[in-house]
Amino acid sequence: MEHSEKKLAGLGTILNGGKEKEIAERIRLLRSEEPFGGALKLIALYYDQTDNQHIRQIISDLFNDLKEKSARAEVIESVTMVRKQDTRAMLISSCWQSGLDYSEFAKPLAEQFITGDYMTSLECFTVLDTCAGSISHSERDEIVLLLRTDIESFDIPKKKLALELISMLKG
Repeated sequence: MEHSEKKLAGLGTILNGGKEKEIAERIRLLRSEEPFGGALKLIALYYDQTDNQHIRQIISDLFNDLKEKSARAEVIESVTMVRKQDTRAMLISSCWQSGLDYSEFAKPLAEQFITGDYMTSLECFTVLDTCAGSISHSERDEIVLLLRTDIESFDIPKKKLALELISMLKG
């Protein structure tokens, strides 16, 4: 992914001062350009702050349709930067909807499972389920240990989900 400060600044200007139509068009344009570093984080942060459902849907669609393997790290980094749980859930949902393999990010996803609300945890479960076969045995063991350490602090639905995740990871 190319890193371009000029492109990033231009995107930031539109997101911070543009009208809805300009913002929507700029986000759509990202689909046809060469990806550049920082754009996904900026878009995720904008999603986190806006209440405009039309723009949020366009952003969600963009993340769901990502096919660039190099974008995975920025998506996971974005998850840790946003404040709202629904934004985290959308970003994590995009991991499995994109069809990309997120197995190398299994531990950060497990950490989001632990700290997130039920919807975020459910999305993490889905991603981990789809890539479980590619997660190393040692990393599976680490995740199981993390889950067992915190499982008593979960409410009943999340506890059941955690037990299912442990069972799946143990194979």
